[in-house]
Amino acid sequence: MTNFMTYFRGDPLKSRLLLLVCLWLVALVAMSAVSPYFLQASTLPYLLQYVPVLGLLGLGQTLVILAGGPGIDLSVGSIVSLTGVVIGGLFAAGFAIWPACIVGLAFGGLLGLLNGVLINVLNIPSLMATLATMFAYGGVAIATTQGAPVGGLPQSFSWLGQGTTFSLPNSFLFVLLPVAIILHVMLTRTTIGRHIVACGNDERAAHLSGLNVVRLRIGLYILSGLLSALGSVISLSWFLAARPDAGKGMELLAVTIAVLGGTHIFGGMGGIPGTVIAILIITTLQIGLQLANISAAWQLGIIGVMLIASVARSDVIRKMWSFKL
Repeated sequence: MTNFMTYFRGDPLKSRLLLLVCLWLVALVAMSAVSPYFLQASTLPYLLQYVPVLGLLGLGQTLVILAGGPGIDLSVGSIVSLTGVVIGGLFAAGFAIWPACIVGLAFGGLLGLLNGVLINVLNIPSLMATLATMFAYGGVAIATTQGAPVGGLPQSFSWLGQGTTFSLPNSFLFVLLPVAIILHVMLTRTTIGRHIVACGNDERAAHLSGLNVVRLRIGLYILSGLLSALGSVISLSWFLAARPDAGKGMELLAVTIAVLGGTHIFGGMGGIPGTVIAILIITTLQIGLQLANISAAWQLGIIGVMLIASVARSDVIRKMWSFKL
């Protein structure tokens, strides 16, 4: 027991990870208590079906916030919506669906590039810049479709969003998990990962050491746009329609996931494993409360309380691990 506690003491990310695992277990028990349907065998695949889209947005948000600035991307939900509309429009114009998706990924990266330039070149605060592009991207998606979904996508395209392998969603197994592993390795085992953390810890010191902080942060906004576009592809494959409001509300949940997962809001500290567990916590709460027929307003309220408690707990956790166990 002492060795187990020693492993976590002194490392805020490891202790955060332990806390998140405990919170997820509590969420599983609590949702099982409020809904008799939650423990059914079909619940896990159903829960994981909702994880990938929001998860990709949360991973992108984690990297943007981690690099400091302070950076934030409130446009990710609107990128999901607008990219889906672009892909649906290309398919309607005669493109094959997968080439249209590739164009959509590039388009998402372009939207992220615009965010990065506004923030890091024109020096517009990230909150204001991405709030503006959130409305702009979302408005274009609705205006170009008159608010109506773009349907008619081929049934074969549903393999990614609706298909399963070993009873688990393909989008989870073949998209979210590989992306999370790649990003974790990038952050913990590569020079780029060390540069991202260095930029978040001390921008001036990073600049004096020769790092191109502006280029790095723009690159992370591009990556956030790409991940949002990838989430849009999964959403399209799931519903076989491009909805102009597909990403509505996801931007704040993505920020919540990143912060709940241990990413410091001003950058410099965070990691992918914490974000992944935070995604599972949020999705577990959402699905469990839906099965219990609890209104969406209460769902958001509970998630908000959890976020506040999570942020406020930092000093408490540090004091807990300072005791000899």
